[in-house]
Amino acid sequence: MTARRGSVAPLLLAGWLFADLLLALTIIMLGAQAPPPVPAKSLAGKGTTSPSPSPSPCATRAAGVAAKPTKVSFRVHPGASDRELLGQVKRELRKYKKRLAGRHAGMVLTFGADGGAGNGVHLATRVNAAAGKAFPRIFQTAATRNFHDLAAPSGSISMEIYFVSDGCSSIRES
Repeated sequence: MTARRGSVAPLLLAGWLFADLLLALTIIMLGAQAPPPVPAKSLAGKGTTSPSPSPSPCATRAAGVAAKPTKVSFRVHPGASDRELLGQVKRELRKYKKRLAGRHAGMVLTFGADGGAGNGVHLATRVNAAAGKAFPRIFQTAATRNFHDLAAPSGSISMEIYFVSDGCSSIRES
């Protein structure tokens, strides 16, 4: 009987240790939060006062990455040299000129197909690098993620481009 009690004690201690650690992590997380922003001081008591303009819909919206991507698909030769691949990517992306012109990509998800999973990711990486060189104003500062497409034939590229929004898109006021 005593052997059983001895084996239960560490189990009970483990439960209390877990509860204490959970409490400590909660306190750390609460303390790690940023303080609330300090409200701006009013200058109404100094000098002349003028009525403050009502904020426009654009002033209340922050710029960010669009929620819906622009999808682009094309084929390249996986065995091409970097120079040849740059030319292929440039030619293929020019076909989507209307959808890409004057915009800046915030994030690009590229799916490449070239046999094994590692090869597809490598091809997607090369295509993203080529797109950055071919169209630096659009792709150079974008965050890119490279994936392998298991269902596509070799040389297929599918890009999901999330453009940076200007924060002034039309919104409905209620």
